[in-house]
Parts: sequence; C-alpha cells; structure tokens
Amino acid sequence: MSEIGECSICLSNINVSNIYAISKCGHTFHQKCIRQWISRAKNCPTCRTNAIQSDIIKLYIQENNVEIVTPKKEEILPYIETKYDGCFLRIMKECKCEIFRDETGDLEYKCWKDFDINISSYKKTGKIQILFPDEIILTIYQSKRLDIIRGKTNDKSIVNPNGERFEYFMQNGRKEFLITTQNMGGFRSNEDFVRQNKNCIEYCFSKFTIKRSLKTGEDGKVTIRVYSNDPNKCLKIQICSEHQTFYVEHFLGNKINQGTNSGILCEHLQE
Repeated sequence: MSEIGECSICLSNINVSNIYAISKCGHTFHQKCIRQWISRAKNCPTCRTNAIQSDIIKLYIQENNVEIVTPKKEEILPYIETKYDGCFLRIMKECKCEIFRDETGDLEYKCWKDFDINISSYKKTGKIQILFPDEIILTIYQSKRLDIIRGKTNDKSIVNPNGERFEYFMQNGRKEFLITTQNMGGFRSNEDFVRQNKNCIEYCFSKFTIKRSLKTGEDGKVTIRVYSNDPNKCLKIQICSEHQTFYVEHFLGNKINQGTNSGILCEHLQE
C-alpha cells in the first residue's frame, strides 16, 4: 500500500487504505488512533479544534494522482420536525423540548421534561407569556411592561415601561400596593424576594430568577434562569420586549440546545 503522510498520534506512516480526517479542520490520522483520542480529549491533537466522533470521516485516495476525495457529510439535525397544514411541530432529540408554530406566527415552546415551563409568543397582541410551576405567570408586553402574577396568593408585581416597580399584595381581603422605585433591595417572603439596584430588578423564586434590565440601550431586556435538581441541567431565556423575540439556551452538561421564535436575533439579544 502507498504511504501518504504521518499520523501525529502514533508517529507512524499512514497508507491510502487507512486515512481518516477530522471534518472541521482536515488533519489526518489512523482510524484507531483518532477515535481513541477523540473519546478522551474531544479535540484535534494537531490544532485543538473541538471535535466529536461524528466529525471523523474516511478519506478516499486515488493513487494515480494522489487526489483526495472527501465524501459529503450528511447533516444530522438535533430535532424531529412534523409539518401540518399551516403549522409545524419540532421536538428536540436530546432534551425533548417541543416547539409549535402556527400560520399566524404564534409560537409555543414547552420544556416539560426538566423544568415544567411553557413559553408562548403571541404575534397579534405583542406579548410573550411564560407559565412556571406553582401557578406563577410572567407576561412581557411590547411596551416593555412586565407583569408577574402569583396564582396561589393573587399577589402581583408590575414593572412599568419606565422601569418603576409596583408590588400588589392581598391584605385584609383587599389589594394593597407598595411603590418601591427607589428601594435598592426588597423582600416579599422566604420563597419569593426581589433585589433591585440601578442596573436591574431581579425577582428570585426557589427554582428560577427573573431579571429585568434597567440599563440604557437594553430596552427592558428580560433574562430568566431556570434550575433543576440536576446541577448539569439549567435553562437560560432572554427576551426582548421591543422586538418580541426570545432566545432559549438549554444546557445539558457540555451540550447546548437552542430555540427561538425568530430566525434572526435582534441586536438586544446578541451578546
């Protein structure tokens, strides 16, 4: 067999019948050498480009003129999509999150497996609504207003478009409210408290936080972090009220599944 190059892992010559490459960078090795390396290091031993087993491809060499022909790598999508008349349902393979969009442009994002939350984007009314456990509902309007309703106690928190915070409580059978625009901190109960400074207002619950930006130029951007009993699993949701877009990052150990209600992220969600 003709020899071509050297395997940088074992430092032996590579012959044309046993030449494998990492598709992301093109560096070549023996099949056994690179598979064992990737299983441990998760990168290319030559240039350190991140790589996994599916990035390894076999190269076919025509010995006459030493022409290398790289077969086209089949695209593996991270989801299964079913199309219906005027709508589609997408189910993520890894985390089992569901994304449903209808012909009006409304979108629903469900993450029941790890976090038990539901995100709904309503194009006509211009609002995004998130249902959390314990009957807690977050609504974000295009005007940059934010509402948090606690279904069990009927209490309510409002941040108006100007960033002023209002807290409504049920006391003595009637609603009372407290305006705390200048308060640099706050407290509601042992399971539900609020922190505020000049940059943001943050509502803290037992398994999630809701942060509404007060910074100039972020136009009321909302960042939500949701946690599970597994420290390797968490959810980050960013919402732009002005453009009514949201971006979900589902962290699963070293993997990240992503979802959005828009094909292009607005400038307020680009980091």
